[in-house]
Amino acid sequence: MSDFDFGVAGWFNAWYKKFFREKWPLWLAALFMAISGIMAYGIATWSLARTVSGDNPYDQAKPLGTFLGLKELGGLIDNLLGKIGLPHYPFSGYIWPNGTVNFFRQLPNPMLEPTVGTMLGILFGGLIAALLAKEFALKVPLDKSEYGLAVSGGVLMGFGTIFMFGCPLASTTNTGAMGVQALLMVAGMTIGSYFGAKIIVWLEKRRMSMSLAFADGAGYRPLMHFEKTRTIWPRLPETADGGEPGSIRYQPYLAIGLVLVMIAVLFRFGNMGYPALALSFAAATLTGFAMQRGGICFAHAYREPFLSGFADMSRAIAFLYILLILGFLPMKLLAAASPDLAYAEIFAVSPAGIGIVLGGALFGIGMALNGACVSDSLWRTAEGQVKIWIGLLTLICVSSWLFPMRNEPWFKHYFAPYGSHNIRNVYLPHILHSYPLAVVLMIGVIVLWALMMTWFSGRTFKKYMEG
Repeated sequence: MSDFDFGVAGWFNAWYKKFFREKWPLWLAALFMAISGIMAYGIATWSLARTVSGDNPYDQAKPLGTFLGLKELGGLIDNLLGKIGLPHYPFSGYIWPNGTVNFFRQLPNPMLEPTVGTMLGILFGGLIAALLAKEFALKVPLDKSEYGLAVSGGVLMGFGTIFMFGCPLASTTNTGAMGVQALLMVAGMTIGSYFGAKIIVWLEKRRMSMSLAFADGAGYRPLMHFEKTRTIWPRLPETADGGEPGSIRYQPYLAIGLVLVMIAVLFRFGNMGYPALALSFAAATLTGFAMQRGGICFAHAYREPFLSGFADMSRAIAFLYILLILGFLPMKLLAAASPDLAYAEIFAVSPAGIGIVLGGALFGIGMALNGACVSDSLWRTAEGQVKIWIGLLTLICVSSWLFPMRNEPWFKHYFAPYGSHNIRNVYLPHILHSYPLAVVLMIGVIVLWALMMTWFSGRTFKKYMEG
């Protein structure tokens, strides 16, 4: 090997290993997620300007979120399954803040719903990251009872996402948008994750007591291995000198092929008149890539301080929240000064009420049991984790089936009474009559939440150390 080969090859291999093979620090993954989230918000603002001007009423990009995408994908799944009989409900477009003006038309195809693109983008980004790192593998739980946790978690998350108008990824965007809904979502998911962790601890204690009761000469044999998996494909060679199987060795090349296909498809979408959707998908892909490389998991951020005593993920999510608050602010101020972009100022703000806290609590319990929320499930599905597949499909079908309930007058009256007629009533800068106060309040609440989760993690860890 020449000196030139050694220098260039060595530099490239070290760079590739650092960026694509090794796990990123949580703060770096959160930073990349914030950048992609800010990009998505900017693309959505630009998309709104084009739609209002009449350039293309169907090119409707949105900030990062999965709520309406769950409904659309669920409708497609329901139609494919057929015999279940769950209906598909087409997207009805945006509603202007006063509830009367609507610049948007009915989408001609459910796949043009931008949050469907967000979900597929996160899935695609997670798959590319997993392949580049040679981490794609089909993994099944060691204990079959994990499937029951996935189904029950999916059902609870399906109910929860309807009541709280979103998922943890939507909570990040809503936090950056400075809506009251975000504060209620964080509170509800924290409460639910606390009780979800308690359920998991109870299940583990029950497992241990049963294993002791039925122990034989073979010694301790656990009946349930919580979130422990075994790889069923690809199979590694039995000896170290067996070499790396082709199913692992060629994964990076497959990832490069997928990236090239994605670029070609996005260019095609742009030429067809959907540039905002194409750019929004690219931003979601970056989000999925960053989540997989850093192992960012909202479920762990909310659950682990109560379960294992670790709060690093909680602090990373708090860092993400704060970056989005600061990153969205310039675009919000720009939209506030432009009558044609009035709606962009309050993108991602949703109605609020007791239903948000209730839904957050149900969702928190569900994602604690399943071990992943919607966005977590997408990139972990791309890694090949079978349990997560089941929880995600359950969540999609349940939320799609329940979706019409959120449009019922009784639902809005009891569970989301604030902001249903004028969304600005739950927009903090409008409530406080000050952008600086709203920013300080949101950041202050997030910092307090991170400190509280850190305190709980220390309390949990101390309890374990004391036995």
